[in-house]
Amino acid sequence: MSSHDSASPREGHLASGAMSTADIVFFVLAGVAPMGAVVALLSLAVALGNGPGVPGSYLIAGAALALFSAGYVRMSRRITNVGGFYTFAREGLGRRAGGATAYIALVAYNVATIGVFGGLAYFGSQVLGQFGIAAPWPVCGLVAVAMVAVLAYFEVTMSAKVLGVALAAEVLVLLGFDVATLVEHGFHGFSLRVFAPSVVLGGGFGVSLMFAFGSFVGFEATALYGEEARNPRRSVPRATYVSLAIITVFYLCTTWAAISAAGTDQAQRTAKADPSNFVFNAAAGLLGKGYADLMGILVVTSLFAAFLAFHCNTARYHVALARDGLLPRSLAKIHPRHGSPATASAWQLGLLAATTIGFTLAGQDPYLGMGVSLYGLGVLGIVLLQAVAAASIVGFFLRRREQESIWGAVVAPALGCAGLVGGLVVMVVNYPTLTGSDLTWVNSLPWALPAAAVIGAVAAGRRTVVPASAEKREGTASGNGPR
Repeated sequence: MSSHDSASPREGHLASGAMSTADIVFFVLAGVAPMGAVVALLSLAVALGNGPGVPGSYLIAGAALALFSAGYVRMSRRITNVGGFYTFAREGLGRRAGGATAYIALVAYNVATIGVFGGLAYFGSQVLGQFGIAAPWPVCGLVAVAMVAVLAYFEVTMSAKVLGVALAAEVLVLLGFDVATLVEHGFHGFSLRVFAPSVVLGGGFGVSLMFAFGSFVGFEATALYGEEARNPRRSVPRATYVSLAIITVFYLCTTWAAISAAGTDQAQRTAKADPSNFVFNAAAGLLGKGYADLMGILVVTSLFAAFLAFHCNTARYHVALARDGLLPRSLAKIHPRHGSPATASAWQLGLLAATTIGFTLAGQDPYLGMGVSLYGLGVLGIVLLQAVAAASIVGFFLRRREQESIWGAVVAPALGCAGLVGGLVVMVVNYPTLTGSDLTWVNSLPWALPAAAVIGAVAAGRRTVVPASAEKREGTASGNGPR
C-alpha cells in the first residue's frame, strides 16, 4: 500500500494528474532539442570525431542509457517525487549522498538552462537578421524569458501543448531530410560500414561518444513529472522507454542520412570545412535553399522548446530541495490555482538574468562565451547525475532484497553505470572540445561540480529536520530515506 507524505499547506502539491504519458514525452523530447542537437552536435561529432562512425557512437550511447533505464523505471515505480536524481540518491546511497547529488543537480540544470538560453538569444537574433529584422540578442532574450515566465506560471499542460507543436515541426522537417536522402541515394547509399567496429572505434571515437551522450541529455527528466502524472507508476516508465527509443532511432537515422548525403568517405572532410552549415548544405542540395532556411527557423523554435523544458525541470528540482530544507522553504510554494512551481520558476529566471548580465559585463558572447561553456558544464553534470542514479538504484535494490528481476534491478543499471562512467571520463578528457574554448577559466568550470557535491553533503549532514517531501512510495510507511 502506497503512502503519501504531505507537504505543508503553504507549500502544497504540484498539479496532480495533469500530465499524460504523451505530455511527459513532449517535455523530454523538447528538452533534447532534436533540431538543435543535429545542427550543432552532429556536425561537430562528424568533423572532430570518428567521421562516418558517428551513427555507431549514437547507438552505443543509446544502449548504455537503455541499460540505465531498466533500473530507472523500476525505481520510479517505487518513488514518485519531483526530486528525480536527488531522491534516488538519497534513498539508495543515504542522506549525504543525496545532498551531494542535490547540489550537483542544482548546478547542472541551472547552467544547462542558461546555456540553452544563450544559444536561443544569439540564433534568434541571427535568424531574424536574415529576414531583414534588426533585433539585438538582448531583445530576443527578453522576449524568450517573458514567454517562458508566462507558460511556466500556468498549469503544466499548457507548456506541454506548446512543446508538442514545436517538437512536431522540427521532427517532421528532419524526417523529410532523411526521406529525401533515401530517395536520392537509395538503400545502397546508406553504407553499413558506419557500424563496422574498426570505423566506430577508430580515431576520434571518444569525441563522438561525448557529443552522442550530450545529444541525449534531457531524456532522464521523466521522473521529475511523476508527481504531476495521472498514473505515475505507468506513465513515467512508459515515457522513459518511449522517449529513449524515439531519440535513439531518430538520431541514428538522421546521422546516417547526413553522412550518406555527403558521402561516407567525404563526410568528415565536408563537415570540417564548414561544420556550422554541414546539415544545412546537405538539405539545400537535396531540397533547395528554402528548406534549409526553414531548418534555420526551426533551430530557434527547437532551442526555445529546450529552454522551456529545461526551465520547468530546474524549477521542479528547486521545489524538491526546498521541501527537504536544502534550499529556502519559500521556493517550495506552489501556485494554489495552477499547481505550478511559480516561486521556484521566478527564482530560476532571476538567476538566469543575473548570470547573463555578469557574462555580458565580462565581455563574453551570449553563445560562444556563455551558452557553449555553461551548456557544456550542464551536460557533464547531468551525465554524472545519471551515473550516480544508476549506482543508487543498485544500492537501493541490493539493500532491500526485494522480489525484483535481478537483471532489471541490479545487473542492467550496473552495466549502465559503467557505460556512463566511461562516457564521463571521455567528456572530462575532451571537455575543451565540448566547449570549443581555450580559456582556462572556462575549461576549469567542471570543478564546480565536486565543489557543489561537498557543499551538498555537508548541508545534508547538518540537517536534522524530517523532510517535508511530497513523495509516494510502494511498500514503505515513511518518506525518509536511509540516514
